[in-house]
Amino acid sequence: MLLRIQHDTKLSYSEPVSETVFEIRMYPPTDQEQENLDYRLRINPSAPVTVYLDGFGNRVDLFNILAAYRELVIRATSFVRTHRDPNPAARLDVPFVPGGNELVDLETIEYLQPSPLVHRSRELDGFVASLGKPAGSTLDVVRAVCESVRLALIYEKKVTSARTPVSEALRLGRGVCQDFAHLFLAACRGVGLPARYVSGYIHQEGEVATHAWCQIWSNPSGWVDFDPTRGVFATDDYIKIGVGRDYSDVPPNRGVWTGQADETISVSVKVEPIDRVPTEWNDWSAIQAPWSAASWIQSQARSTRQRLSHQPGYRQQQGQQQQGDAAV
Repeated sequence: MLLRIQHDTKLSYSEPVSETVFEIRMYPPTDQEQENLDYRLRINPSAPVTVYLDGFGNRVDLFNILAAYRELVIRATSFVRTHRDPNPAARLDVPFVPGGNELVDLETIEYLQPSPLVHRSRELDGFVASLGKPAGSTLDVVRAVCESVRLALIYEKKVTSARTPVSEALRLGRGVCQDFAHLFLAACRGVGLPARYVSGYIHQEGEVATHAWCQIWSNPSGWVDFDPTRGVFATDDYIKIGVGRDYSDVPPNRGVWTGQADETISVSVKVEPIDRVPTEWNDWSAIQAPWSAASWIQSQARSTRQRLSHQPGYRQQQGQQQQGDAAV
């Protein structure tokens, strides 16, 4: 499937801010299941971009804006062809041996450990204990864990944030795909199955946001993509951006700035199938023109930072919560 992804982010400030340091992780990599045919990034105010790979192999676009501004607009556009395995479940139909030699591997051992948003707590320990002793194939374990996660959480927006730890989501009993992925990771790691977080996009009807799912390790097949929010394996509708231990490793945007201002973030994501990549395209026309309200699909609730009453210093920029819809 050939897909065009347009990811717009707009950050607005009540007063001028400056000295921005900003990271973007919106580049879909080319691997055995997808091919990035084109990627373009536009920033207003414009700034030179430095590209590097982080410790998990994800591409990061980094830029600085020293001058004062009150609005930052970012548009990342990609053309990606997906060609996923039509039967990924078969790759997990192998005996599950927790703690086996195949798990003690440089590629997987880090994904058996607690992470910043998937750390141990009394609530989480109780949830993992309720799973019982895993048995059967890795596929059986994945299905059992997914069923428990979907019984523990109800999909609901606006009750958690981008920085909500899994223990809090579990206490609330509700959350979005980011929270489902975190609880699934915690459960997998708790029973000895390496699993990692995937940040990406999904082609679906209606309102679209960045999506989150997981990858499970299966020896010798490697990583297999599974979506615990929907209870399905990833299809050609899924586009991967990056992987990490949890959301904190792969946020679509992360940065700091200085100033005494309230910050508001608006996010719009559009994923659509196309027949071919246009020979020439320019999706950043009228960059200086004001954005119309109709052009923004609000993918998460607007939230406003509290105004600081102390000395101005570096402020952490808001993140985009990943909340792709739960419907299959």
